[in-house]
Amino acid sequence: MKQKLGLFVLYFLRFCARIQLAKLKLLNPNLKIVGITGSSGKTSCLLACQAALSPHFKVKTNYGGNSESGIPLSILGIQITNFKISDWLKAMFLAKIKVLTNWQKYDILLLEMGIDSAKSPKNMEYLLTIVKPDIAIFLNVSSVHLHQFDSLNQIAEQKSLLANHAKVAIVNTSDKLVKQYTTNSNTLPITPINIKIKDYAFPKAYDLTFGAAIKLGTLFNLPSSTLIKNIKNNYHPAPGRNTLLPGINNSTIIDSSYNSSPIATIEMLELLKTFPSPRIAVLGDMRELGSATELEHKKIFDHALKCANQVITIGQNFKSQNNFKNWQLASEYIKNNLPPHSTVLVKGSQNTIFLEEVVKSILADQSDSTKLCRQSPYWLRIKS
Repeated sequence: MKQKLGLFVLYFLRFCARIQLAKLKLLNPNLKIVGITGSSGKTSCLLACQAALSPHFKVKTNYGGNSESGIPLSILGIQITNFKISDWLKAMFLAKIKVLTNWQKYDILLLEMGIDSAKSPKNMEYLLTIVKPDIAIFLNVSSVHLHQFDSLNQIAEQKSLLANHAKVAIVNTSDKLVKQYTTNSNTLPITPINIKIKDYAFPKAYDLTFGAAIKLGTLFNLPSSTLIKNIKNNYHPAPGRNTLLPGINNSTIIDSSYNSSPIATIEMLELLKTFPSPRIAVLGDMRELGSATELEHKKIFDHALKCANQVITIGQNFKSQNNFKNWQLASEYIKNNLPPHSTVLVKGSQNTIFLEEVVKSILADQSDSTKLCRQSPYWLRIKS
């Protein structure tokens, strides 16, 4: 019964979102819809594209809502915070109101499109029944969410549907699976571009992120020099993604606590290696890796030993001597044992790991906690 009710809500929201999209096309026949997918880096790419384009176009994004429910809610302009039955009923009521009253006009609709499974409604086929982007950006394929798929090839096959159904596909041809499964004849390769921004430390993967944004911008007839300037001036990563923060004992914190996956963690460890010693890697469990869980955690831990002077792990999947059950215990240890002038990388998944609280515990200035992820009353209530 609960499953049937959930599907009814999803189908209703999809119906309303389709009407809203038709209205957006009516208001601006030249509206372009851009879909972004990949196993990691989707949100960063979304924000980079927004930064590059927003000075010249009216841009709407679905920041914070990339799922089968998040995409239609974002298109309609509805936010849900508690995800209770009453909130979903309220969302259905508001959806009807938004269809009647929301007549805002946009030039570009930027949509992050994430999938958790090969089965409907959590797959790309279902998302494409909500919206069919004109332009696709396909970043990468890795073992994130592998527990819901048969193989990496199945993940690639699902994600590539976005690229193959779009009029133009901007793709990372250096990723073998992306290249193999993208069959769109109108494909543009991403050229990595290095851009430095104050108060942030970006791994090399961001060269691809910025390259994708610039490639997209050139489709809108903007010169690369203008797009690079726009990104430098306007790009602000989401909290918990590569922020540099001053820590206790004159340490420097690299806050990458929002989420974690094998590709992203390796990239951040390589970045840590470029900082002065002592270098400390604080790593939380990576989730949703399915049968690859044990192997991926061992590979990450072995790599961390090559990049950091000390490795501290949190959760049940890392097999290390310096492992802690939860962030509370890890925070206490780190506060009492942090060497002066350390560089501390904090990288962990969502879903009970919450390493932003480790970051909070070692901030030199507690007012910087406003820059951390998951600090809303909803999340603080869950964590307490």
